[in-house]
Amino acid sequence: MMIVEVATTFCLVWFVWYLVTTYFERRLMPPGPFPYPLIGNLQHLNSNSSKPFRKLRETYGDIFSVTLGGTSVIVNTASLAREVRLGRNKDYAVNVLSESVYPFNIILGPNDVIFASYGTPYLFRKRVFKSAMHVFGAGINDAEERGGHAVKSMLEKIDSMKGQPFSPKELIESAILIQLWQWLTSEKVSFEHTNIKLLLEFSEIIAKQNVEGTYFHKLPFHSYLPTEFNRSIKRATDIKSSIMPQTFQSHLETYTPGVIRDMIDSFISAYKKETAKETSKDIGSIDDIRDMMIDVTFAGSDTTSSTLAWFILYMVSYPEVQKKIHDELDQVIGKDDLPRWQDVKNMPYLQATICEVMRKSSPVPITGSNTIRAITVAGYRIPKGTSVVLNLTQIHQDEQEWPEPEEFKPERFRDVEGKFVGWTKLDAFLPFGLGRRECAGIAFAKIMLFTFAATLLHRLRFELPEGAEKPNEEPSSITFVSSPGDFKVVARNRR
Repeated sequence: MMIVEVATTFCLVWFVWYLVTTYFERRLMPPGPFPYPLIGNLQHLNSNSSKPFRKLRETYGDIFSVTLGGTSVIVNTASLAREVRLGRNKDYAVNVLSESVYPFNIILGPNDVIFASYGTPYLFRKRVFKSAMHVFGAGINDAEERGGHAVKSMLEKIDSMKGQPFSPKELIESAILIQLWQWLTSEKVSFEHTNIKLLLEFSEIIAKQNVEGTYFHKLPFHSYLPTEFNRSIKRATDIKSSIMPQTFQSHLETYTPGVIRDMIDSFISAYKKETAKETSKDIGSIDDIRDMMIDVTFAGSDTTSSTLAWFILYMVSYPEVQKKIHDELDQVIGKDDLPRWQDVKNMPYLQATICEVMRKSSPVPITGSNTIRAITVAGYRIPKGTSVVLNLTQIHQDEQEWPEPEEFKPERFRDVEGKFVGWTKLDAFLPFGLGRRECAGIAFAKIMLFTFAATLLHRLRFELPEGAEKPNEEPSSITFVSSPGDFKVVARNRR
């Protein structure tokens, strides 16, 4: 009996302590649901997975607090997002709070530029990454030419279907990985190449870890348990270790200063240049480039392939939009040539459609960073170390910014004269993030999106299989990337 009494007393004291400390922690923060012990507010995340935090926004307003692993503040309007990322930029670290991204900080890190801990080595790697993108981007036309192999390989794959229904999602992801691999290494590979298959498996593991990671991170000693979750982490790190170190080492051994063959050479050149300017010794090592290589394949492939999958879904769902793009392609490109990046300025409707796809689907549904000191936003105090998350899904569906937001209307991104007004002229359109957290590879993402979309529709007309229902326009699940559920299409040759 004494043991029961002691245990009951302990639990009661702990519960009162939890209530009091949580109240004082949250009383000056934005409102939100009270977090349960151990699980926080995870039940709200799972209750409406297709639209992150939509119901909570209806209850608590444009900015609210939740506990998901750690305490997070969710921002749901473009104006508040700009205040957070641009108005007080110095008050935010440029990495996502590590508690919120477990186990990705282990799988992709520890020396990358997406999930690594904030500090001098991270800031140095960030400069190296941006400098490398600038160096490689200087040969933007060459980058486009190197992408031709991937999209042509995809067309050959589709031709081999001979008009039979197929699922475009994995085909697109493989093609994007082929292009990124060529940009990264100069190596042209096929859909059957071992590294492409391994990187596909890597992406599949990443996609499954999002919600599970939030749960497992709160369980003590879970890493010692023989669970499928831990086996997946081990498999993902093994894949990374089997590809990146050898590829990087061969480039390092054959690198010639002043000669840029590919992105890895750009990383090596940028590292050496930034090292010469750096006075701190705490900057990591050149081997950190191996983790930056996986950043390119992970961030570049998942978001771009998801966007293109949504693009094809909307083409079969809205054939009148597809017809307008066909007409524009025929007028600008003609029947015999292939689209090139330089044609983009003459194709406002295709550009507007790509932007509307990204607005409607929000391939990156949320993006976050954590405060490096206590700050005030919208009159609320946000403590140091709090993850501040931009809910891009809600921002892109905000009725005050987007009339009839549930409707698919490429015309939103054209002015009265029909000119394209997309990427930067609409304050509520944030497909690549904002501020320091803005995607470092925007230029290359735009090239891939345009050249793949334009080339596919120049050659093909996508239709639903006979008798098939219109695909669901809700995401299949919530991860770092919003992807459509599985659907099948038929591709008809237009030439």
